[in-house]
Amino acid sequence: MVDVTLRSGTRGRFEVTLDDRLIFSKATLKRFPARGEILKLAKPTLGQPIDWR
Repeated sequence: MVDVTLRSGTRGRFEVTLDDRLIFSKATLKRFPARGEILKLAKPTLGQPIDWR
């Protein structure tokens, strides 16, 4: 189970943490993530998606 929390920030910050580990920071990279980038960064921690079929 994955818990997602949205918190408002300050000064246009966009940061993504997973298991208390920062995996993306707009402030550090000076850009928003590309499409699918967050999922790609999370994959090593989350593993492969489950096929429910």
